[in-house]
Amino acid sequence: MSANPPPRTFISDLRPGRVATIEVTVAKLEPIREVEQRTGGRKKVRNGLLRDDTGEIVLVLWGDEVDLLSEGEKVRIVEGWVKDYKGRPEVSLGRTGRIERT
Repeated sequence: MSANPPPRTFISDLRPGRVATIEVTVAKLEPIREVEQRTGGRKKVRNGLLRDDTGEIVLVLWGDEVDLLSEGEKVRIVEGWVKDYKGRPEVSLGRTGRIERT
């Protein structure tokens, strides 16, 4: 039996507290920065903007993820974690998410 890919979700349908798979274009990437961690030490972080035909959402990349994408690239975020940040949804790879080239 072959594994079916996770169902595709559109940005306009994303809701915080859920895992989703989206096919998007990387519209913008901000410069990489470092933030202090609560547990001590520093960690790289980079924000980006993802876009599909239904809207836009902020993407947050952490640690080694910051170098995975380029502006203008079309990718599939598989099992990305959607959360609410200051009243707006944003997506990250979380524990199980991954990036696939489309």
